[in-house]
Amino acid sequence: MKRLTALAAALLLVAACSSDRSSNAGTAGDTIDSTSVDTTTGDTTATTPATDGPTTVPDTTGSTEVCAPAGDLAPEASDDPLLMSSLFGADIRVGVHPCYERLVIELDGIGDFPGWSVEYVDDPVRLGESDEFAEIAGAATLSIRMGMWMTTMEGGGYQGEIDIFPTNVDHILELRQTYNHEGTCIWSIGLDAQYPFTVDVFTNPHRLVIDFQVPTGD
Repeated sequence: MKRLTALAAALLLVAACSSDRSSNAGTAGDTIDSTSVDTTTGDTTATTPATDGPTTVPDTTGSTEVCAPAGDLAPEASDDPLLMSSLFGADIRVGVHPCYERLVIELDGIGDFPGWSVEYVDDPVRLGESDEFAEIAGAATLSIRMGMWMTTMEGGGYQGEIDIFPTNVDHILELRQTYNHEGTCIWSIGLDAQYPFTVDVFTNPHRLVIDFQVPTGD
């Protein structure tokens, strides 16, 4: 009887130890994996500062993103394209976003947003008030006219290059200021083809934003 009792006690002790090991192993293996997600999308509202510099979004799924059609080839303009403004140029830049390449003309100063018009034109384009003309790089030229000085008569405003060949985009080939006279500026944009485009106006800071729907995955 004593041998049976001792054997039963030993079996109960082994079972208890086994249960403790199993419970401890499960606790040590539990981990929490927290991942932060950047939800910044750039020019999404009229009061959100832009993050419209060179931006790329990696494809972690191995799939090809499908882009919904956006814009067209037709000219676009504000309600009063000839409206003059006391605002002046601050910057011009381009960037890569999912489904499109973006061009931004940023303004500074105090006043209403200037009138604007955007349309494809034929080369060559006239340079200022002169009788000189220039061929813009690429197979298509988009003209952007705005009722403001890019660089003011006093030398204020935009201080950058006026003929730019960007290297951070594939389809926008040249940005050339072809007119800055009597409170009006024109930028001629060279592209490798005509692409559908959209035009938006944003504030804080004031900027004109043009998105070209270019081929993806090339």
